[in-house]
This record gives sequence, C-alpha cells and structure tokens, in this order.
Amino acid sequence: MSFGIDHPLVAVADLDVAAERAAALGFTLNPRHSHPWGTDNHLLFLRNNFIELIGIAHPHLTDYRDSNGFQFAKVVEDRLAIGEGIAMLALESEAMATDHALLTARGFEGHSPIEFRRLAHLASGDVEVGVALNILHDPQQPFLTQFLCQQLRPELFRTDPSLERHANTATSITDIWYVSDSPARDVEHFCRIHGEEAIQTQAGGFKIHTDKGVCHLLSDSAIGEHFEVLAGLPSIPARAVALTLACEDIAAATNHWQQCSLPFVSLSAHQADIPPEVLGGTALRFSQTTG
Repeated sequence: MSFGIDHPLVAVADLDVAAERAAALGFTLNPRHSHPWGTDNHLLFLRNNFIELIGIAHPHLTDYRDSNGFQFAKVVEDRLAIGEGIAMLALESEAMATDHALLTARGFEGHSPIEFRRLAHLASGDVEVGVALNILHDPQQPFLTQFLCQQLRPELFRTDPSLERHANTATSITDIWYVSDSPARDVEHFCRIHGEEAIQTQAGGFKIHTDKGVCHLLSDSAIGEHFEVLAGLPSIPARAVALTLACEDIAAATNHWQQCSLPFVSLSAHQADIPPEVLGGTALRFSQTTG
C-alpha cells in the first residue's frame, strides 16, 4: 500500500494575492479558513485531491507546538524564507490507526497521530470539523515532509460540487515533482513512507507510485529536462517544485490564460506549463486527458 496524494501545501507570502492569481488561472477557490497555529488557507478542490494555498496570517501563533512538539507553521515560515513554494504534501488516510501501524512497521517512528479542529464556513453556517494528522518529518530535509490526513467528518468537507469546477478544466493532481541534490539519499525517506514496492528508478532519480498519482524525485538537471521553466533550478534544499494537473480541455485553459494576460508555455496540442512565478513558486503542467 502506498498512500495517495491528497493535497500539496503551497506556501505563499500574501494569501490574498495568491487567491487573485489562482482565480486568474481559472481556479475556483473555497472561502478562507484559519488554523490554530497561525496559518490561513484557501483550497482549490479537484475531483479526488486538491491544492492548498497557505500563508502566515497570525505570526503571534506560529510558535504553537502539537503534542509531538512539531511546529506546523514553522515549516511554512522556513519555506517562505527561501521563497514561495510547496512546503509539505498531505497523503490520504481513511483509517489513521491502521495506517500509523503500517508506517511504524516500515520504520517511520516518532510522531503519533494528532487531531485538530476548526470552523468550516458552509452555506448553512459555520460548523466544527476535525482532521487527524500523522506528520512524517525529517528535520534534515524539512521540505520533503509528508503527512497522513484523515477527515474526521468527510461529509462536511466537500459540500459544494461547484467548487470542483474550474475555468481551466483541471480535474486532478497526477504528479508532484521534487528536486534533490541527492535523490539516492532522499528516496529512503519516501521508501519509509510508501514502501519499497512503490519505488521505481527513472532517468535522473526515482518515481514513487502512490494510490493517487506519482511523486518524482529528480536531480536538478533531470528536472530541467522535464520542465523548461525550471531549467537552472538549484537542488538545495530538496523540495517539491512542480505539479502536473490533468485537465479536460487545454484549449479552454490557454484561452482563459490569454484573456487574463498570464504567461504560459505551450508544449503540445495537449500540454502547457505555467511558470513558477505565476502562483506560489510552483510550476504547473496542465495535461489534457480526453479528446
């Protein structure tokens, strides 16, 4: 079993500006929400996963430590200290106790699952929802942090199907791309999370197959070969730098971007890249899967 991609956390310096850019890219956003550790977010819901835009909104709360001593907001702050970008990746869990036992058997010991609660702003009013998290953190490579995420009241999490419809026709995250100065070193972190059977070599690094999508762990030169918009990217610190998004109609997406005067690189009749400076320091590859 390899835990599926649930949502990357894209750290942004100004959440309002990022929300405007996401809307210009053709994403539909949910209302802004707050966490107890000082961050606020917007979610870009897709059919089976989503993107989280996250920023520091309440600096006086960022010293908050969970019961394991982990400082969630500090990872976001540290990511922003080197520039906007993906700070962490959430993985889907539907049975936290069982999944935690599996991780322990794979050798990932340390943090125990925690729960936190927040108010969700629904059309019917505010309601408390809960999430269980199991943080899988390596202090030596903090931006490779992944965590299991289980919605404790999933019936309250996706209540508005219209939030999953986007002008850019995006439907799901299919790939997340990491750069590393030593993929052979860092793949051990992924192996402890996803299991040896999920790991496959590829030119310049590794593929990590998950139940929903693929993680790619590559050298800087290999990343540059896959993404022209990331050529020359430094490989330290190891971190996620790009997402591939399945979409239904690349022509509709590019027409929308042209109308909003946004830069993009057309790769083929079915693929186009958004450069990282447009949204949260993260390259976005739109790949048409139908037609």
